[in-house]
Amino acid sequence: MTKALKIALTIPSLLGFSYLLIAWFPEEFHWLVPSIKAHYIQIASLQGLIILQLVVLIRKLWSFEGLAKSKKKEWTWLLILYGLVTAPIFIWKRMDEFASLDGEIS
Repeated sequence: MTKALKIALTIPSLLGFSYLLIAWFPEEFHWLVPSIKAHYIQIASLQGLIILQLVVLIRKLWSFEGLAKSKKKEWTWLLILYGLVTAPIFIWKRMDEFASLDGEIS
């Protein structure tokens, strides 16, 4: 997987982390979310990006032939339940390890 694609797949997680700041400090980020309608649009866009990220990562995960099915199931659930945290770990660390197990050159 190319570095540009890894960066593109990491963007939804980074946006999700940054959007948590809005929930923790609403007064400081009022300029970013001036109305509830803007908030809903931002949440819907972010959720769409995260779902797209999950689909791509889970398809890539299940494409590894040399990886045990139990490991695939484990990482699938980790990506679904804790995607903001596990997606960057999977993209930047585990994907290369799984590719080497599979005999691919990333």
